[in-house]
Order: sequence, then C-alpha cells, then structure tokens
Amino acid sequence: MKVKEIVKITKGELLSGDPESDIDTSRISTDSRTISKGGFFIALDGPNFDGNDFVKDAFRKGANGVLVKRLTTRPIDPTKIIIKARDTTKALQDIAAGHRKNYNIPVIAVTGSNGKTTAKEMMWGILSAQYEVLKNEGTKNNHIGVPQTLLKLNRHHDICVLELGINHKGEIKLLSDMVKPTIAVITNIGPSHLEFLEDLNGVCEAKKEILGSLDKRKGVAILNGDDEFLSKIKAKGFKVLRFGFNETNDFKASEAIVEKNKLKFTLNDGGRFELNLLGMHNIYNALAAIAAASQFKISPRLMRKALFNYKPTYMRLNLKRINGIDIINDSYNSNPSSMAQALEALKYYPARTRWVVSGDMMELGRQAVYFHKIIGHDVARSNVEGLLTFGKLSRHTLSQAKESGMKGDRLWHCSSHAEIANILRRVAKRGDVVLLKGSRAMKMEEVLKNL
Repeated sequence: MKVKEIVKITKGELLSGDPESDIDTSRISTDSRTISKGGFFIALDGPNFDGNDFVKDAFRKGANGVLVKRLTTRPIDPTKIIIKARDTTKALQDIAAGHRKNYNIPVIAVTGSNGKTTAKEMMWGILSAQYEVLKNEGTKNNHIGVPQTLLKLNRHHDICVLELGINHKGEIKLLSDMVKPTIAVITNIGPSHLEFLEDLNGVCEAKKEILGSLDKRKGVAILNGDDEFLSKIKAKGFKVLRFGFNETNDFKASEAIVEKNKLKFTLNDGGRFELNLLGMHNIYNALAAIAAASQFKISPRLMRKALFNYKPTYMRLNLKRINGIDIINDSYNSNPSSMAQALEALKYYPARTRWVVSGDMMELGRQAVYFHKIIGHDVARSNVEGLLTFGKLSRHTLSQAKESGMKGDRLWHCSSHAEIANILRRVAKRGDVVLLKGSRAMKMEEVLKNL
C-alpha cells in the first residue's frame, strides 16, 4: 500500500517521506518491540501506555515509517515516513479495511457467547486441508487484533477465517464493517458481558450486528438452530443455514455418544464423526465448522479427518494427568454458559470422584451474585464430591452450594492458587478428576502450575 493511500484513508498528514513509496502491510506493527528493519509502526494510545513514547525505539530498530498522534522525536534520516493522524486506533482499522477491499476472497466471521475460538479453529483445520487460509491467532478478536490479522492478507490466501469478540454494543458492527464477511457464523447467545449488554436480548442484538455487513444477495448466515434467540432470526436476502440437534436444522447431529475424552455423532443420518474432545457442546462447534466448510468443495472424508485430528486450544478443556489425577483445565475464561458446559463435561467424565475449582466469572453486572449462586446450586445437585472457590463473587457460589445440600467439609473458599493446590493434594486421589474454571482475570491455570 502506498504512503499516499494510507494518508488518504486515515485522513492524516504526511510530515515527511515520499508519498509514492510502498508500505508492506504485513509488517505494520503496533508493538515497537517487534519492529525490525523496514517495518512500519503505528503508535496506539492505551490505558497503560502511549505508543507515541516509543517512536524513537521504532526508528532505532530500523522502521522506515511511523503513524502517530503526536510527535516527540524525529529521525535523523529525513526520508523516513511520518504520518500524523487524529486517532491512531481508528487509523489502524481504516488501513485494515482498505487493505481488505483489495482481496476478493471469502471471509468467514465467527462470533457468539461461547465456542467461537473452537469453531474458528475447527473451520481453519478443515479448510486448510485444501486451501491457503488466514486466521487470527489465539483470541486476537478485538478492535486491535482483527485489523492486525487483516493486514496479513496477501495474494496467496484463498480464504480468511476471523473470530470477532465484543464487550459493548456496536463493537461487532465496527469489526464486521471492517471485515466485510461473506459468511457470518453465530455459535450461540448466552449470559456474557452483561455488565455492558444488560440481558440476553442485549447480547443477541449485539451479536446480530454481524449480519448487517453480509451481502444481501450472496451472503450466508450460519446460526445455531437450537438457540432460543438465533432460531428466530429470519433471512433478509442472505441465505440462512442452521445447525444443531433439532430435526429442522440443515446440519443435524444425532446418535451422540460421550466417552472419556471422545465424542461421536452422526451428521444428517449419514456420515459418522469422531472428536477427541470433552463436552457435548463441542458437537455444536463441529457442526458450525462443517456448515461453513460445506460452502466450499471439501469432501466429507477430509472433514472427518480434520475434526478427528483437531486438538483443543490452550486452557479450553485441556486434559492433564498429575499423579494419577486427571485435571480438566478450562481456565481460559468463564461465564454462566461455559461453566454449565464444563460441568456437563465433568458429569459424564469417568472418574472415581469429581472435584470443581471455580473462580469468579467477570462482567456479569447486576446479575453477578445471581449467576454465581446458580453455579453453586448446580454443583451441589451434580455428581461432584467437593467444591473449592476463589474470588470475592465465588463466595456466593460456595454459600449456595452449602444451602443446596453440599456437605460443609467438602467446601473450601481459598485465598490463593497455592492454597487450592494444597487442598487438592490432600483430598484428591488417584482416579479422580478436577475441573479448573474461572474468568481470565482469575488466572486459574496457576493452580495447575502449583500442582
């Protein structure tokens, strides 16, 4: 992309450098630490840092240009490119949107309250068997990570698969307007980010924003047909495909079998699929991936092979054995829906005794206490032997578990990850299974490290 195009797209001002020179978009970075010779640095304002303070470092590392909000230093070389813009974050997004327009390829955008990372990774696994596919790494699914991924698009890519995450209303619209998806996938609607979205209707309205960017003639929406909210969405020009267990779905799972660390199901009363995963909810993620892949010329054989070989991403129902005890590490994040899914996976896991370690669930707003109590009730009424909690809100989980009939000597509220690990060492025995779950801020994986 030429410098003059970036200036025009960002409505910026070129302070120095040749407007006809080219910028390699794949080498645009918002982190001065990753800049190398020939790179281009966009200085973002953050809550804990100001990228404008690192312009000097970027030039020292060999950057051929920067985009800044304010300039605190100038390079010795006057040919270096310096662009000044009012909002550098918006500039990053605008550059990515401009770059996206240069590629007439299918773009699959995935959102939902739960399962979007897994569904995205499954789609990538299936499609990569036959195509060159770009995806966002890990969970770089926000207003910074999505444009960073788009900037890596090049002429070798056949398809792009992107996960879109939100906290507030309007964020999916911003991301999907930038991405311009040809296929939009919504995995489900659940109680997440209620601090900002208020209720499930608010969550649904926020997720539905992705459909507004679909082409009215050629776009495809892939929706969870078993979801109370998504099942009510009607086609508005674009094609709608639904997945789930209900008979009315286009991609229907049946004859589901849950085994230890394995799931089996039949698709549309035909092909048999096998997943080396925990949790019945992962069948929904596989169905979403199959539905998306069906829009391309992928054989059922390749789909089955890719899904069989799929391995869960880090801290999402990962299984680890320590001294004969199975640890289900689902500590990447937590909300009421994903906690219920994890408890269901634990319920069917073959073990001598089951233990739950539950940290706080964040961003639930006024309903935070209510949802933490629900978890306590569910644990007490399940086949779980003991409950360990961590965090201020999780005290309500513990008290509700006791109120719902769980024995007091099987309940512990802990003040540290180390304390949790010490109790587990004492009470969990060979042949037992432990579920670790909590929001990202609780860092429940530290329990595993202590063990």
